[in-house]
Amino acid sequence: MLTQEQINETWTIRSDNYNRYVCEELDSDRPAKWLARIGENVPLDRPLRILDAGCGPGFFSVLLSGAGHIVTGIDGSDRMLSHAKENAERYGVSPELIKGDFGKLPFADNTFDLVISRNVTHIIREHLKVYGEWNRVLKPGGVLLIFDANWHMPYQIGPIREEAIRRERECLAKYGRGFTYDESYEYIDSELEPEEFRVFGNCMRPDFDMGVLRQLPFEELSFDRDVTEELWSEKEKLAYGATPLYMIRARKCGE
Repeated sequence: MLTQEQINETWTIRSDNYNRYVCEELDSDRPAKWLARIGENVPLDRPLRILDAGCGPGFFSVLLSGAGHIVTGIDGSDRMLSHAKENAERYGVSPELIKGDFGKLPFADNTFDLVISRNVTHIIREHLKVYGEWNRVLKPGGVLLIFDANWHMPYQIGPIREEAIRRERECLAKYGRGFTYDESYEYIDSELEPEEFRVFGNCMRPDFDMGVLRQLPFEELSFDRDVTEELWSEKEKLAYGATPLYMIRARKCGE
């Protein structure tokens, strides 16, 4: 199985592509919708200390810094961080952006009011360890928000793969391209069970994650299996509707 460091390197290779997606999103009407969704789950009426875990090109770091919060973004990919710094400069915000392992955080206990991640937890090798670290750096009563999808399922034989391939073909026919920007396919003729996804097998999420989080000192655990209607573009809904974006919310035990 690939190590976390090897997984990080694959995202360095894919960073330019992912950055294009993030920039398109930042220039759309969806940032306001994201702030509304986040604000439903943690009060944003005062400056919060926020950790953007696996910040990538800096979507949450830019968004939440622009909303007046004190944000630290951490990522293991130099190229992702380079894009994040460019995007922060472009939008006139100044989050702290550092290279590091989001499973071994260089922060004291009880540092952050909010730990947030998007499209990150599917690349984690040791979920109990990483989620334990995220719990450790949260203040008592702090909130964890995870946004991700069952990205592993289109790479296994079955109805989800069939639907994903059908949707990819429809997206290509309607929009002329998907989200790869290099004319490659994500699902059509793709490798089955690539190493980066083998940690899940055929487990479904967020059920998998909830089982891990229940082993840690969290309370008020909840999830929404599908938040795509408000947070995804019409193109994303078409391309990725077989694996809708979900949200997990957990509160660290304490105050």
